[in-house]
Amino acid sequence: MVNMTRLATCLAFAFVACSDPPNVGDTCTATDGCDEGLTCETAAAGGYCTKACTTPGSTEGCPEGSICDAIIGTAMSCVKICKEGGGECRSDQSCNGVTGTSTKACKPK
Repeated sequence: MVNMTRLATCLAFAFVACSDPPNVGDTCTATDGCDEGLTCETAAAGGYCTKACTTPGSTEGCPEGSICDAIIGTAMSCVKICKEGGGECRSDQSCNGVTGTSTKACKPK
């Protein structure tokens, strides 16, 4: 069943991405798949929708439901927050600890 309120909101704001919260951690390609304001980290298998950030373990500057940590190498990016065993991560990701916090996030295996 379609949520008519959400559909109407999405249609009213057709130029704005319509994901709630933003699709951090979703699959993507270099040119498609991420909500507005996010980029695709193509070095991660299947791509990883993210946004650059500067402070590991901080949610400042990251979209709702994400936190700053490394995805690949040492570059800092917003990663999707998860609860171990909660099933929030894609099958090619693991719910792992975020540097300097007790928070976990979806990261490539």
